[in-house]
This record gives sequence, structure tokens and C-alpha cells, in this order.
Amino acid sequence: MSTRAMVIAGGTAYDHRQQTKQAKESCRMFSEGFLTVFLMVVLTIGILITIVLIKGRARQQTVASLSHWSQPPSRFVEVNGLKVHYRDEGEGPVLILLHGLFSSLHTWEKWVNLLQDRYRIIRIDVPNFGLTGPFPNSKVDDQTYMQFLENFVTTLKLERFHLAGNSLGGYFAYQYASRYPQRVNRLVMLNAAGYFFIPPAALIAWGMPLLGRIADYTEAPYGLFASLVRRAYADPSKATSDEIRRYNELLHRDGNRAAGGRLIRHIRNCVGFDTSRTQLLTMPTLIMWGDQDHWIPVRHAPKYHQAIPGSELIVYPNVGHMPMEEIPEQSARDLIQFLDAAQESSVCNA
Repeated sequence: MSTRAMVIAGGTAYDHRQQTKQAKESCRMFSEGFLTVFLMVVLTIGILITIVLIKGRARQQTVASLSHWSQPPSRFVEVNGLKVHYRDEGEGPVLILLHGLFSSLHTWEKWVNLLQDRYRIIRIDVPNFGLTGPFPNSKVDDQTYMQFLENFVTTLKLERFHLAGNSLGGYFAYQYASRYPQRVNRLVMLNAAGYFFIPPAALIAWGMPLLGRIADYTEAPYGLFASLVRRAYADPSKATSDEIRRYNELLHRDGNRAAGGRLIRHIRNCVGFDTSRTQLLTMPTLIMWGDQDHWIPVRHAPKYHQAIPGSELIVYPNVGHMPMEEIPEQSARDLIQFLDAAQESSVCNA
């Protein structure tokens, strides 16, 4: 009995000593790990401070100083306390176009030139980007964007229309269509954001709590910025110097950098995007994707195709993140064929 008790006691003492040893080892490893992370953060902050000292605080430009990007046929209309920059061109069925992250309505220029004889095309500088700038309340959630879009189309007295979006604009397009199906005749998604992907390192850094706040007000090296724009193309040489300059200048519109940073951190905090509403889409939907998209991988295209009932999918070989810019003629032809089917259907049902 006493031997058994001694064995148990001995085992207990042994376990206690082991636990103490493991606890000490864990504390040591935690301390070393914490020190490593701390040193990395300090080093990164030091690098950013160096950039600030060398490059200076990011410049802020007024809408007036960027007026060369709002020449006719540009217009402004007040919606939700914002002076929204948009263009309204052409005649025919209404087609609304939504651009992607850090882009502007200018990204659709090639499509407009090819389509305005067939459609009334309305393209918007989505809030937090372009000349429209940030929401007055600094919000960046889905509901804020959806309410803005609904108020915008109401202000323009639009009843029903086709809706297309690229990248983040593609995400906004299907989110809106799932909430207001009575508005959207046909939906087009070009390389739409939604499913999980790993963004470029610069965006990951911008999404971090401390580093992101610093990046909001830091002048990034122009070469780094240019490389991010070129990354959107399968053929980087197609990103012209004028296009890179436009992206860079509009990012410096007063408030845009901080607003973009808030949006990136909001997406991080939500652990990505809400794709559950794809199942609610009832309108005919066309999914377009470039198979050399370095921003949002092409493997997301069949996921959307499977998730959206009755959708159509076109994958373009040797094309990147923006088919409407890289292959405007071919993608516009496919768009016309898809949208015109709506007119043929309405004639047959008349």
C-alpha cells in the first residue's frame, strides 16, 4: 500500500517537475518569439520612417488640381453627401460599370468607345476612389456601398439596367444584384473579388494594423506603385505610362489613400468577402476571366460559375486582371452577344 502510494507520489512529483520544465521552456520560447516579432516590427517601422524622411508625407491633391481627369463628358451629382464623379454616354439600354480597387471610371474607356452606339453607358468613380473620394462618415462596409448605389440610380431616375463590374467592382455588382434583383436585367462579372486569395505583399502590409496606418500617409516609391499596376496585365508592357500616372494621381486625391487603407483593413477584419449571396442571383449572369490574372486567380472563375445558377463563363487565354483593358474588342463582342440576348428574349416574349 505504501509502495503503491510512493509510486504514485513519485509519478506525481515527476510529472510536476516535467510540467515546470516545459513551462520554463515555453516561457523562454515565447520570450524569444516575442522579441523576434518586436524586432521585425521595429525594423519595418524604421524602414517606413526612412521612406517618409526620404520621400516625405504622401501629398494630397484637391479635385480642382485633378480637373484634367474630369473633362467632358464628366459630370458630378450629389449622393449621400458625396459629389459623385460619373459619365453618361451613348443611347440604348442602360449599362452601369463599376471599377475595381484604386481604379476609376477611366478603366472602361476602351469599352465605352466600342459600345456607346448600342448602349447608354453610365460609369462611376466608386466612393473612396477616383474623383468621388471617401464617404463623409468614413464607412467602408458592404451595406454602405449598396445603399449608395441604390441612391445613385434613384437620383438618375434609372428603373432597370444591365450591371457590370471588375475586381472589387465585380463584387459590388453581384452584391447589389442580390439585394435589388428587380433593378438588374443582366449581370456581368469580370475577374470579380470574393473568394479567398493572397493579395500582393504591398496590400498585405497595408492591411496590417500599425503598418497600414503608416502607409495611409506615406509616399510610396513610384516604381513600387508602377509594378502593382503592371501586375494587373498578362503582358506588363500594355500598362502605359499615362495609365500608371492616372492611377498614381487619383490615389493622391484628398482622402483616397486613407479611405483605401480603411477598406483593405475592413476586408481583413471580415476575413475576406461575403460570397454567400451568389446563391440569391436570379438574373442571367456572365463571368469573364483572364487565365493569367496575378491578382485574383482564375480558379475562382469556375467557383462562381458553379455557385451562380445558369451562369455563363468565358476564360480568356493570356489575359490578366482586366479583360476590358487588355482585350477590349474581344471582350466587348462577348458582352454584346450576352446583353443582346436580353433584347431578343424581350421581343420573343412580346
